[in-house]
Amino acid sequence: MMLHTFKVDGLIYELAISSSYAIHLAIIGGASPSFQPAYDPFDWEYTPFITADIGASRYPITVLRTVLRRLVHWVGQTRPPMFSFSAETDKRKRIYRRVASYLTQRFPYQVVEEGSVFYFYRLKTAQ
Repeated sequence: MMLHTFKVDGLIYELAISSSYAIHLAIIGGASPSFQPAYDPFDWEYTPFITADIGASRYPITVLRTVLRRLVHWVGQTRPPMFSFSAETDKRKRIYRRVASYLTQRFPYQVVEEGSVFYFYRLKTAQ
């Protein structure tokens, strides 16, 4: 599992890539009036993982560029056989389509959009 944490406008973001190559972006902390995680007072190890509040940033382009830069580095270095990410809203789906288009132009992957999930499959290259 790969984790990359960064901070934009007081919010702490986490880009996580699981061992099954599923990519998730979430807010894990920071100062924002709309970020109100529900804490369990008996679970001291709990870290909130919020995905629905990502659009609350005042600097969405900065967040997108930071994530895209890290994602391009990871794909170029790891060259996974496949990976995926999903969009929770229609607005985010439009943005993720542009990200998918950028990734398929840069790397030899085919993208399949199924519902709100984008699946990337590595193309075989001729030797």
